[in-house]
Amino acid sequence: MLTTIQRRIARDILVTFFVSLFVITMLVMFIGVAREAINQGLGPVGVLRLIPFSLPNALSLAVPGTALFSVCTVYGRMSVDNEFIAMQSVGISLLPSIIPAVLLTATLSIATVGLINIAFTWGFHGVQRVVLSSVENIAYNKLQRDHSFQHDSFSMSVRDVSGRDLVQPQIKISRPGAEPITITANTAQLSYQADDESLQLSITNSRADVGGVASFNNPGTFVHAIPLGMKPEVNLLKAHPSHMAMRDLPTASLRQSDDIRRNENAIAVHTAFSILMSRTDEISSPESDSRLAAVAGGRQRLHRIGTEMHRRWASGFTCLAMSLIGIPLAIRMKASDTMTTFGVVFLPTVLIYYPIFALTLDMAKDGRLVPQGVWIANLLFIFVSVLMMRRLVYQPA
Repeated sequence: MLTTIQRRIARDILVTFFVSLFVITMLVMFIGVAREAINQGLGPVGVLRLIPFSLPNALSLAVPGTALFSVCTVYGRMSVDNEFIAMQSVGISLLPSIIPAVLLTATLSIATVGLINIAFTWGFHGVQRVVLSSVENIAYNKLQRDHSFQHDSFSMSVRDVSGRDLVQPQIKISRPGAEPITITANTAQLSYQADDESLQLSITNSRADVGGVASFNNPGTFVHAIPLGMKPEVNLLKAHPSHMAMRDLPTASLRQSDDIRRNENAIAVHTAFSILMSRTDEISSPESDSRLAAVAGGRQRLHRIGTEMHRRWASGFTCLAMSLIGIPLAIRMKASDTMTTFGVVFLPTVLIYYPIFALTLDMAKDGRLVPQGVWIANLLFIFVSVLMMRRLVYQPA
C-alpha cells in the first residue's frame, strides 16, 4: 500500500509522462515520419495509412526519454522546494519516495518490450504493405524529380515524364548468375499489380541488350513484371530474426541448430566416403564448399536469433536504467530549470549507454559475446544508480 507522499509522486510522474509522451510522439510522427513519407511520394492518404503501423515504433523510441524527463521534472522540483530535506528532518528516509518511480518505470519497461515486439513485426510488415501499395506513385514522383528509380535488381533512368508516359527510358535488370539486361525504348509506363504484388512495366518500341552478347528489337509493346517480394517470410529457417515475433524465436533457434547439424553430418559423410574411396580430390568439391558456407551462415544466423530476444528485453528496460540514473542526479543538482537537469542527465546517457549497447549488440550478433551480454549497459547503469541512491540516502546533501 502506497503512502500519501508516494501516491502524490506517482501521480505527478504519470501526469508529466503522458503529457510529454503525447507531445514527443506527435512530433516524431508528424515531423519525422509524415514529412519523410510525403517526400517519398506517399501522399496524404498514404501517410494516414502509415501512421498506425509507425506508432508502435515511435512510442518505443519515445518512452525511455519521456520517462527520464518525467522523473527529472518531479524529483528535481521536489529537491528545489527542499521537500526531501523536510522529510529527512522528521526522520523519513528518501528511499520510500524513490519506490514509485522504480515501480512505474519497471512497468513502462515491460510495456516497451511489447511495443518493440509489435513494431518489429506487425508494424514493420504493415509499413511495407503501405509502401508497396503506393510504389507506383513513389516511382513516378522519383522519376519526375530525379529522372531515376531503383528497386533491388531493377533500375531505370528517363529523359522526361509526360503524364503516365516515361520518355526515352533506359532500364537495367540484373540477374544473379546471368548477364544483365539493358533495355532502351521510346516510351514506357508503370503500374502496380496488387494480385501478385509486382510492378508491371509496359515498354513500347524497344531494344534489349543481354550483356553485350545478344540483342533484339521489339517495335511493338511488351510487358515485363517486376516482383517486389515484400511478403513476410513464414519459413523460420529463412525469416529475418529482427522481424520475427518473440514467440517464434525459440522454435527458430531449434530449427536452425538442427539445420546446422544436418549440414555438418552431410559434410562428415561426404568426407569419410571420399577418404575410403581414395578420392581425396573430391573432399573439396563445390557441393562441400556450399555446405560449409551453409554451416557458417547458419551459425551466424543462430547467434542473431539468440541475441534478438535479449536485445528486445534490454532495449525495453532502457527505460528503467535511464530513469534510475536520473533520480539521484536530479535530486543532487537541485536545479529549478527542468530542461537543464534533463540535459545534464540525458547527455551522458547518449554518450555512454547507447555506444556500449551498440557495441555489445554487434559482438553478440557475431558470436564474440554471449547473447546475455546485451544487458551490460543496463546493468552498468543500474549498478551506478544504486550506488548513487545509497550515497544519497545515507549521506544526504
